[in-house]
Amino acid sequence: MAPYVWQGPLKKTGVIDVFKQKLVTPSIGSDFSDLDLAEALNSPNADALFHDLAVTISERGVAVFRNQHLDNETHKQVVNRIAIASGRPAENDIMTNALYPLYGDDPKVITLIPERVAERYGYQSEPKKRQTCSHEWHSDMSFEENPSDYSSLRLGLVPETGGDTLYASAYDIYDRMSEPFQKFFENLEVQWGDPHYTEACGTEGTYKGPRGSPANVDFGFDAVHPAVRTNPVTGWNAIFAGGMHCRGFKGVTDEESNRLMTMIEEMITQNHDIQARIRWESPGDIAIWDNRAVKHIPTRDVVGKGKRKGYRVLSAGEKPFLAPSGTGRQVWRDGQKDGGLAGRYERAQTLETDAGTSSLEGLTVTNGNADGITAH
Repeated sequence: MAPYVWQGPLKKTGVIDVFKQKLVTPSIGSDFSDLDLAEALNSPNADALFHDLAVTISERGVAVFRNQHLDNETHKQVVNRIAIASGRPAENDIMTNALYPLYGDDPKVITLIPERVAERYGYQSEPKKRQTCSHEWHSDMSFEENPSDYSSLRLGLVPETGGDTLYASAYDIYDRMSEPFQKFFENLEVQWGDPHYTEACGTEGTYKGPRGSPANVDFGFDAVHPAVRTNPVTGWNAIFAGGMHCRGFKGVTDEESNRLMTMIEEMITQNHDIQARIRWESPGDIAIWDNRAVKHIPTRDVVGKGKRKGYRVLSAGEKPFLAPSGTGRQVWRDGQKDGGLAGRYERAQTLETDAGTSSLEGLTVTNGNADGITAH
């Protein structure tokens, strides 16, 4: 694989400013009511438009686009254009769903039917006496060597009420930690995995090829990534730990790991101002989010309120890394006000992700972590 070269954060051109964008909350989320994604694919300024979409989604965490008219093919094209515009590694593509042969689905479009998901993974599809579901907060495919950079969900069937999707800002989780805690997490790595998914993919008839990246070929699904990662689109650091697919922190005791997991979970659940709740209003609504910058969770409350059916498309991004020049979003904003971060990202930084070791601003990066910043 060719080296992945990070040129520093991207800036918007401004072409997206003509569209109506409502901020879901001050921290996270944008809602577009008049941007037609299918038309954007064939627009004369499509390159600039998808560039701005990539930056907007990465800065805001998630964006929802109302009343779209996408089919599976145009859905894949939209996500692919956004990922390419963001600087995704050239060899990567839309992820292939290893389970698609079992259901006859499009290989690169995951059909999400609540009953199917509940049966496959053992979830409780009806509320009944369920008292917590906070453990279901997650980042998509975080157990892959190259997890998803941009994830998306398009609704085909929308219930009368319920079935909302919630998002939480991983930028804010990092920002709200004290500086000593930020440094502590920067020196940690996380073990990822999903036993249910691993077991499902091991059954006869599942797809056994690469999943959107030449790096995503192992079927153990037990990747190790830094607990803090730098978003290559924004240059902002985000917590990349905790949630459903997180098996624990490396190099600490099980008790310590569990406490750290609980800390992150509580930062999400006890700070509703870092969350955005996306209500699905009509078939065709689509949410696209930066999987590096948010965690999300479905709401399993549609029993007796109609059917919910969705289509998920994921792009395979870069191997997670922590850059020495990465910073918290709030620190960046403060620096912008003071003019203190000018020229911070002038020099290109190279990450040779195929070898697993990289040169980053003169430092060595192993498994996504930089000498002098994080532990190997």
